[in-house]
Amino acid sequence: MNRRQWLKIGAASLAGAAATARASVTDAFSTVTMPVDTMNHVPGWMPDAFKPLELKGRMIGEGRPKLIAPTTAKTPEDFVKTVKTLAARPELDMIEARLDYLGNLKPDEFARLTREAYEASGDKILLVTLRNGTDGGPINFDDATYEAVYSAVIASGRADVLDFEIFRDAAMTSRLIEAAHAKGIKVILSDHEFKFMPEEDEIIRRLILEDRMGADILKIAVMAHSPEDALKLMSATAKVRRLHSNKPMLTMAMGKWGVLTRITGEGFGSDLTFASVGGKASAPGQIPSEECLQVLETLHKAMNP
Repeated sequence: MNRRQWLKIGAASLAGAAATARASVTDAFSTVTMPVDTMNHVPGWMPDAFKPLELKGRMIGEGRPKLIAPTTAKTPEDFVKTVKTLAARPELDMIEARLDYLGNLKPDEFARLTREAYEASGDKILLVTLRNGTDGGPINFDDATYEAVYSAVIASGRADVLDFEIFRDAAMTSRLIEAAHAKGIKVILSDHEFKFMPEEDEIIRRLILEDRMGADILKIAVMAHSPEDALKLMSATAKVRRLHSNKPMLTMAMGKWGVLTRITGEGFGSDLTFASVGGKASAPGQIPSEECLQVLETLHKAMNP
């Protein structure tokens, strides 16, 4: 083999090595990581700083996760009484007024009840929710009814936050988000899977979709059938917080194996958590509120000595 042949082989080897090096660098920035410019600070390369959300003097996203308790009352009278009862609980930060448990009332009746609930909620944040049967509610509401109820609540009711389900008609959801924001009402976009645990990348995709749709708080609740399922949810939450969104989140895995996800949010990026009061839970795995607060406070002090 002469000198010219050796040079050709050497050049080819170098070219292959360079291609390999470039490929490995590209692969390092996959869907689960992002490049960070620590030298030049080029706009767009650094993730935005996290932005806590202030509601009624409470900072969602600072300190321990904030506690929410839902209503499960089935009559208008019991509904308002329940809100008053929850408002007197010092451990709670937010009350979820579940309209769906009240059945098929007229939109203006729902709006009136939210005004009464808002007055009864005192200094607690009032979250108003019309949960569909596909996402854990007791009955199904078609899109026309769903939009009519929420439109009435926005126009003549009262709420600090409204919960809209992400996988409904996209145009309708956009209209509701725009209308809520125009009235100064914050929006949770939510997704619920009561039977299975999506893959980690899919959980991340759904939370990013909620962010891009205009949610102020991102929410997903999924069912854990194993410790590995719970870890998927917590890992996805941490990655969205660190890499993809600067908004507060409410993420949880339901069921026995998901209980730990309800109390570890301060470490992984979930800024709110649901608890039960008087044994009345709206989803499997909710911890009694006083016990939940004690654990959250203990973890917060240990993480912030």
